[in-house]
Amino acid sequence: MRLDEERLTRRLFGAVAGALAFAVSTTAVIAGPTPEEYAAHVGGDAKIVPPGELKLGGHKMTCGQRPTVLDGQLDDYGAAYPGFLILNPRLVEKVPVTVRKWIFAHECGHQFRGPDEETADCFAVQRGRRQGWLTSEGLEEICQFISPAKGDSMHFSGSHRCEQMRKCFADPSIK
Repeated sequence: MRLDEERLTRRLFGAVAGALAFAVSTTAVIAGPTPEEYAAHVGGDAKIVPPGELKLGGHKMTCGQRPTVLDGQLDDYGAAYPGFLILNPRLVEKVPVTVRKWIFAHECGHQFRGPDEETADCFAVQRGRRQGWLTSEGLEEICQFISPAKGDSMHFSGSHRCEQMRKCFADPSIK
């Protein structure tokens, strides 16, 4: 009986180890490219800005220890892969500084809170309020920027997102 228990334990251990190895190997595939791989793939003028060195409106922006890739070919203002943010400097430079910071903070929100857009919006406005760069007037600038946006498979309409951001911004529990 003891020998059977040892065999079962070894088989179980082997199965768990195999499952763990599979999970670790597929995580790298799911995680996406590194900032260096991304920049090399898009080519052109893509540039990696080390964590804490990006300046928007003269202020250093940080998202933990995550770098930012500046990609002038990106088809949106910003995006995020696990471990780094992406900004299109050509588009970002055309919007007010407060909106630039919100775009960065929104993409940072994906790093800390996941893929949900409303959650990233809320993260961004609460971070801006806590850090002192977002006022109620600045939130209205963001709303002017985002309100014309129509909803799609990933985003609610701009006006809906703005309503939710106003609620997040006003949350008295945020210090």
